Amino acid sequence: MERRNHPRVEVFNPVLCFTDVYRRPKGASTLNLSLGGTRIETPHDLTAGESLEVTIAIRPQAITCRGKAVYVTGSEDGNMKAGIRFEDLSQYDKLYLREYLSSIIDRRP
Repeated sequence: MERRNHPRVEVFNPVLCFTDVYRRPKGASTLNLSLGGTRIETPHDLTAGESLEVTIAIRPQAITCRGKAVYVTGSEDGNMKAGIRFEDLSQYDKLYLREYLSSIIDRRP
């Protein structure tokens, strides 16, 4: 049973994560994205339950919000995959993200 309120779209966008404990940027990329969150892949350590600031490059600009790592898993290539729930996304960034996701969905066959 699908528990998400927002459908996820498979996209690959550059991401910078700043955790509350480690304030240097951690590079990552999205694997999928929705209005409610994203799944990212990163070579850096993350912890489930960790709060962070996420900046996602969506040309020609970027969106930034607070989020929480809902789950974190390792993979065979040594990268971490994490589900990030957006917790504080501005109305402007939400509108920009909604338009971006709609444009991708509309281009699908």
